[in-house]
Amino acid sequence: MGFFSGLKNFGSKILGGIKKVTGWVVPMLHKVMGTLSGPVSMLHPGDGQIMGTVGNIAGAVDRHLNTR
Repeated sequence: MGFFSGLKNFGSKILGGIKKVTGWVVPMLHKVMGTLSGPVSMLHPGDGQIMGTVGNIAGAVDRHLNTR
């Protein structure tokens, strides 16, 4: 096994681990941000909009990960 093939294998393992962790974290982030954005927007509308946007982005990432 050459240097570059070993490096490719190592990078592949890292990316696989990142994808696995992302698949677990993103749905939870989507639920939390979606739940909290309503009450927070009553306190400060700008913060609520930001939380809603983060939740929407997390939902889009979740859909993208589930299609592959």
